[in-house]
Amino acid sequence: MQNTPSQLPITQRPTDELIEDLCLALRDVGVRTWSLPNDDFAVSAVRNVQQIYALLRQRNADIRSRIERLSEETSWQMKTLLEECLAFPEVIPYVKDADGVRRALRCSICQKREHLDREGIWLCDVCLAQAKDSIESLIPMKGLLLLRIYNEENWCKHANSETVLIAFDDYDTLGNIYCNQCFSEEQARRTNIRLSS
Repeated sequence: MQNTPSQLPITQRPTDELIEDLCLALRDVGVRTWSLPNDDFAVSAVRNVQQIYALLRQRNADIRSRIERLSEETSWQMKTLLEECLAFPEVIPYVKDADGVRRALRCSICQKREHLDREGIWLCDVCLAQAKDSIESLIPMKGLLLLRIYNEENWCKHANSETVLIAFDDYDTLGNIYCNQCFSEEQARRTNIRLSS
């Protein structure tokens, strides 16, 4: 078997090939969107987009139609992703689906809206309020488990054996579990972030 020939350095590649390289680099960022901004491989993918784009810009290459086609191929908003990659690190390039929702921030329950950030509870504001109501009313909500549990290792920091808790109903293990106080604190955290920005 013959060795695969090594690729030319990007500065020596033809413009058409470089445009395709940009598309591959954008896809690479898109599939790594959940690990941004702290994963070295994801950051390297973003830097690759920046480097290729800079070369294409020097060559006055028109990439608009290819980026539009890439959006159709992936169902991702690639023009926006490119703009956000170029603005990185001031902006984190979380790829958006065709409906405009960032994939890494899509609400785990409704799948229609975004949660605020990657720090708190991964529910949009509406589902967060509904989950809080579910605990208070003891009426289960689709996609969430309403429970009491005696295993201390599964309690949130506010819980005891009598605390009503909620867990996501999509894992083999319980994962993160939240109580009414957790939801109140998350709502307050989001309010503070919005007021300070």
